[in-house]
Amino acid sequence: MNRVIVAGFDGKNNPARIVTERISCGCRRVLLPDDREKSVELLLKEIDRQQTSVVILIGQKPCIRNKIAVEPSATLCGETLRTSLDVTVSAQLIRDSGYAAYISRGCGTSYCNHIYHHALKSGVNCIFLHVPTMDNISDINALVAAVEGYVNGIAGVPAML
Repeated sequence: MNRVIVAGFDGKNNPARIVTERISCGCRRVLLPDDREKSVELLLKEIDRQQTSVVILIGQKPCIRNKIAVEPSATLCGETLRTSLDVTVSAQLIRDSGYAAYISRGCGTSYCNHIYHHALKSGVNCIFLHVPTMDNISDINALVAAVEGYVNGIAGVPAML
């Protein structure tokens, strides 16, 4: 499973950081700085460091509560890139891990979209999961368990890799 990277944005009281730090499966974990270009540089370096099969990016989305948004695409400078991973299966893996999930209509226009677009452009299998902000999470341990279940699930689905 060391060919799977889970990357979340760093920051105080940021659920993406908390989830990334707390998952205990054998994936590589990367904390991304709050800087668009530095986070892209760091992530691409980590992807190249070993033969990465899947990158799971995690960021926060303030308008959701107790559910995970699975992002199918990212758009930057008029170019839309779609994940090669099955978003329907991804959402179901999260639900099977005991957490609500849905397929989103857009990754936004900020840091999340930026890093996702660059990761997709690198050619690696990649998915972006938006999690709620801390004030919209009833049980952080349940969220961590759901992401961990997703990581374990995706690693066990050969067609996804």
